[in-house]
Amino acid sequence: MTNKKCHFRIDRFIFVLITVIMLIFVSDFVRRRICNYMNIYGSPHAVVKIQGLPDSAIGMSMTYETEKENTTQYKSTFIEIEIDNSQIFSGELLEVNSEKPYISPVINPTVNLVSYRNEYYTLINETDPVILNTEAADALNNMMEDYYKSTGQTNFLVYGTTNTYTGAGSYCPCAFPESITGNTIDVAVNVGASVLTYDGCDVEKWIVENCYRYGYIVRFPENKSEKTGYTYFPWHLRYVGKVHSAAMNELGYCLEEYLDLLDKYTYDHPLYYNLNGSMYYIYTEKSAGQTTNVSVPAQNQYTISGDNTDSFIITSLRV
Repeated sequence: MTNKKCHFRIDRFIFVLITVIMLIFVSDFVRRRICNYMNIYGSPHAVVKIQGLPDSAIGMSMTYETEKENTTQYKSTFIEIEIDNSQIFSGELLEVNSEKPYISPVINPTVNLVSYRNEYYTLINETDPVILNTEAADALNNMMEDYYKSTGQTNFLVYGTTNTYTGAGSYCPCAFPESITGNTIDVAVNVGASVLTYDGCDVEKWIVENCYRYGYIVRFPENKSEKTGYTYFPWHLRYVGKVHSAAMNELGYCLEEYLDLLDKYTYDHPLYYNLNGSMYYIYTEKSAGQTTNVSVPAQNQYTISGDNTDSFIITSLRV
């Protein structure tokens, strides 16, 4: 009987020992995962989590950079360049309105949609020039092709860019000071023999819901009139580039709100934005007078846009 009791205790001891070893292993695994997360994102790191995102937005996150070690390593690849103050009035992120007129002396590359457009949309006529900045025109062509692939429709009519009339009596019944930048389009809808003002509804709603994928935003969205000064105009689209349109879509911000947000981030305290697996480094630099020294990556891709007031906005691809 003594042997049996001793044998029983040995079995329990082995069982307890195995259990303790497993618990230590699991605890160490959890600890390593937590440490790895902290190393990647930094201790006080915060992620803006937006509820109700479409499936396509999964994996996009805006983060507040606190990785001093990683930031220092990244900054070691930067150089300083000198920018003329006139560039504050040029770029895709300009806020242009009656109080902040467009005065840019810089002429961006443009195309005439009469010869540049694809077959997936039409123009108000096929003779008068319809001028749009080249990058915005490429994005428009891609968007309208995908609209056709998704809906089978080619019923959008591009009406307003830099040269075409919008206002009373037109299909787009309001004119905007920013249209002169070459980064906006106004659209209407062909319905049989008629042309209607685009209301953002029905199958055509695809454009409102998906334009951010191509670098466009609805410039004057719903429930933002206190910020923009305008009611909802789904037919007026503004090109800002894919990184910024995706960020604004994720946050639910209009351009005014987004520029206010970016104004808080500098070269020393930048904003990271992860878009489809690519990390972007976004920050602002205040004008220092006639010329301003701005830090930019020596080899990576970057863009610089003015805000039409007093700042440069630098967007850099982080690799």
